[in-house]
Amino acid sequence: MADIDEQLKSITQKLQLLLKSHQQLQKEHAAIKKEAEQQKLLIRERNETIQKLQEKLDAANINASQIDAGEKKILEQRINGYLSEIEKCLLLLNS
Repeated sequence: MADIDEQLKSITQKLQLLLKSHQQLQKEHAAIKKEAEQQKLLIRERNETIQKLQEKLDAANINASQIDAGEKKILEQRINGYLSEIEKCLLLLNS
């Protein structure tokens, strides 16, 4: 009889540990899910920014034929700088 009581006590303790572990995993899962949603929102915002900058780049390319070579070079450098910053942001998001 004492052996059965000890086995029940052992099973109860193991079950309690399992329940605590399960609750902790649920909390971690919720936190990871929340972070994933935030990352998706940030990526969506970055994609919108990229799209807007691409449109500006297209407009600049159309107007580039109307500006002199020096201004065109400065504009290209500025646009390349923007693209570089965007790429850095995307790399940070993916890491």
